[in-house]
Amino acid sequence: QGSGKTTQAGKIALRLKEQGRRTLLVAADVYRPAAIEQLKTLGRQIDLPVFDEGAGDPVKIARDGVAEAKRLGIPTVIIDTAGRLQIDEKLMDELAKIKAAVTPKEILFVADAMTGQEATSVAKGFNDRLGITGIVLTKMDGDARGGAALSIHKMTGAPIKFVGVGEKLSALEPFHPDRLASRIRGMGDVLTLIEKTQSVYSEVPDKDLAQKLR
Repeated sequence: QGSGKTTQAGKIALRLKEQGRRTLLVAADVYRPAAIEQLKTLGRQIDLPVFDEGAGDPVKIARDGVAEAKRLGIPTVIIDTAGRLQIDEKLMDELAKIKAAVTPKEILFVADAMTGQEATSVAKGFNDRLGITGIVLTKMDGDARGGAALSIHKMTGAPIKFVGVGEKLSALEPFHPDRLASRIRGMGDVLTLIEKTQSVYSEVPDKDLAQKLR
């Protein structure tokens, strides 16, 4: 809750689209009033369909969303579900029913890098009930060094798959353990900085800049 799950759903969908995999987003977080509208807005931004049935039963929404994807011939479905800051039995039961209804290939736990160690017990609770397959660490563009990520990984055994590094939908990166280790040790993440620079500046403007400097 508050970690950016809905935004990460859009980011992952965009990443898959760039790899040639069309995706249907399913709005199953019926408890946060703005979540459904937020997902629909993200869908419009990245030109991907969003399935929603309003504030209905999340299990039915998930099942119907997968059926709609099959009908449309869309191979990948991302279901945006509700989250909690602490373990909530009602939600856990609901998520377990969603898992049974649609048998997802991946169950990703989205954690805020700023949260700290309290995220660990929540991650353990989710993992014990659902068996998470991966972790997405968000808000890594701030001051957080990401130490909680190590605790969450140790507690669940699930790999960290992506890190969110900004608000833009393109601001999602594959996880590199050596870079996080460097960040935790206070050495910064030079490789990511270099890659960002390479993606933003082409060689032609660089030559123009060098000419101007001379």
